[in-house]
Amino acid sequence: MKIAIVGLGQIGGSMALKLREVGVKADLFDVDPKICSLLNASCKNFDGKGYDLVVLALHIPVLLKIMNELPKDNLYLDTASVKSQVVEMAKKAGLRFIGGHPIAGNERVGPDSWDAHLFEGKPFALVEANGNFEDKKTVEEFAELLGSNPIWTTAKEHDVSLAHTSHAPYFVSVAVKRVGKNHEKFAGPGYESMTRLSKQDPKLADVFITYNGANTAKVLREIANEILKIADNMKICNHNVK
Repeated sequence: MKIAIVGLGQIGGSMALKLREVGVKADLFDVDPKICSLLNASCKNFDGKGYDLVVLALHIPVLLKIMNELPKDNLYLDTASVKSQVVEMAKKAGLRFIGGHPIAGNERVGPDSWDAHLFEGKPFALVEANGNFEDKKTVEEFAELLGSNPIWTTAKEHDVSLAHTSHAPYFVSVAVKRVGKNHEKFAGPGYESMTRLSKQDPKLADVFITYNGANTAKVLREIANEILKIADNMKICNHNVK
């Protein structure tokens, strides 16, 4: 399989390392000279043709901007954490395209965030856009090559589910950090676990707000209501203590 990875941040860089580990050669592309030198990548904008699979591991604003300019004969798979707008744009651009999201990551940024084993045992969400049966098999095989478990879904189901399991929890983590920052001399592993997500790249927060804000806001209100119920029950219990 002839593979290209465009964008070598946490996801793309980790994919590159994993492919090397399992003996699969991929052409790598990024525009950061430092990253290119570390991974022996082509330090230019992607314009290649004839690939069995091109992985677009890019932030959503960049991804949406370049779709109309991409060569049409490749099969493309993205890695963005929101799918509705990406899949819609891919269809408009007439790309052979499968929406993808490896549901894995860490709070680090840059080369420090690369991990060849980042995807092992993790779900890899796949959303049908403009792809045939063979294209679907290709992206499944790629996900399995990373050690992931491919799961087919719809863009809507993906975005609602991720609002519950990732996007809203990020903002909860931010809130816990803000409330607890003046008391961290007493912080233990529980606090560290609760605030880990708040350390993620702030660009991800912008993505959650801009591209999945309605779903995420709804879930945050649900979480807030559950927290208020807990707090109200504590008031009742304290009132009843003699």
